[in-house]
Amino acid sequence: MRISEVARRSGASQKAIRLYEARGLLATVPRINRYRDYSEQDLNLVLLIRQALVLGFRLADVAALRRPDGSIDWDRVQALLASRQRAVRADLARLRQLDSALTDLRAEVAVLAAEGHSGPLDACLAQGACVAA
Repeated sequence: MRISEVARRSGASQKAIRLYEARGLLATVPRINRYRDYSEQDLNLVLLIRQALVLGFRLADVAALRRPDGSIDWDRVQALLASRQRAVRADLARLRQLDSALTDLRAEVAVLAAEGHSGPLDACLAQGACVAA
């Protein structure tokens, strides 16, 4: 199939597909009458690459998953996915802590506002001299 069909079916631009080939993510694509002739396997690899990019992987990460013979090292894929999942879970834990701190601060500010409190925050805002700690 031609590059235009791979692009249409995968959602990748033709430029991106050429980049994947140039970076060695796709095996050398045979040519017929000067046009690249992509296989279903090439299309599936483009779809896999796009999915990896959406999940936050870099092209270099994807390139490292290929063996010298061009096949996919599935054990390495599993290890990379597990590593990414650990990083996402750590980010989620950090974001949960941030969300909790924001909830607590909003509650404190609501109490201060309800009481008409005039304290350091009011003075800071009035003077325009608030400094992040």
